[in-house]
Amino acid sequence: MRSRPDPSSAVTATVFMAGVISIPFTFYFGLPPLEAVPWLLLGILFNTTTLRLLVAIYRLMPFAVAYPIMRGTIPLAVTALDFIFLPIGYPGALALFGIVLVSLGVILLAFTGRRQESLGRKPILLAVLGGITAAAYVITDVKGIAITGSPIVYGLFAAIINAIAMPIFLRAEGVPLSKVMKGEYFFGLIASIFSMSSYVLFLFALTHGPVGAASAIREISVLFALGISVIILKEPVGFLRWIACGIAFMGIALLRLA
Repeated sequence: MRSRPDPSSAVTATVFMAGVISIPFTFYFGLPPLEAVPWLLLGILFNTTTLRLLVAIYRLMPFAVAYPIMRGTIPLAVTALDFIFLPIGYPGALALFGIVLVSLGVILLAFTGRRQESLGRKPILLAVLGGITAAAYVITDVKGIAITGSPIVYGLFAAIINAIAMPIFLRAEGVPLSKVMKGEYFFGLIASIFSMSSYVLFLFALTHGPVGAASAIREISVLFALGISVIILKEPVGFLRWIACGIAFMGIALLRLA
């Protein structure tokens, strides 16, 4: 999304089209119960906040710096919120250490490579805050899935109401949806397919064990992105990047042993 002319349009297109493609599937899978609605609405708040922070972050710092900081913050924040709000499935000491290593490895990727620009405190704090709000969204998902009983049903409807909420928030900012979506429908369609596939799979993972561990494993997607950049784009990999990858994979190994 960083490569798009306007990151805000790319994010909006992905969220909006994810809701559009989810509508037909609800006729087959059904709707969540009314008891899940409060968690869906709370999820909208956290998800929209995360998306707006994401756009602001991408405008203040390079994607290669912002993304690892934000994604690396999420497993730690999810684990902390898990202890507070989800009194079930706490990770053991070994798993907790693995989560810390994964987060550390992912965050370390943000400080690799040759970057001369001074980032300042504000964009880094925004990236961390974005990770925390994204973690809060994970907690609402866990609560909502527990009430709904189906990750697919919950995930589809969550995508739809997020798509409905997006134009409302844009209108409040004085920006019509048609202007933001101009020329972005095809990109939004493709991006939303990948986004929804990843989201539903993650929701399934949340139903199988501690959510902090599931969130940590999800963040190794950053390492796969690094692998693609090395193998396909032939980008150089410095020593610090190898260290970051090693730390993250050590964390995954500990999670597997836990």
